[in-house]
Amino acid sequence: MAATSSHGTHCRKATELIEVREFRALHWRERVGLWMHLRICSACRAYQKQSRMIDRWLERRANEGPTIQSEALETRIIDGIPPLS
Repeated sequence: MAATSSHGTHCRKATELIEVREFRALHWRERVGLWMHLRICSACRAYQKQSRMIDRWLERRANEGPTIQSEALETRIIDGIPPLS
């Protein structure tokens, strides 16, 4: 069954709510609507799962400490490339 524009609108709103709830509590109507939508839409459930995985990855990444200075790394890589003959 092809997605209708109405279904696309619901998915767009659901993905927005999935992201918004990371920053603020959802109103009870929003929570219920999202819960109902996620019960029937496998695409939005997959989006929610991927969003959570990305959030966890970013949190771990932020807690790892200082990152490699990209300019210094770029210079080391370029210096390691042998010149063309």
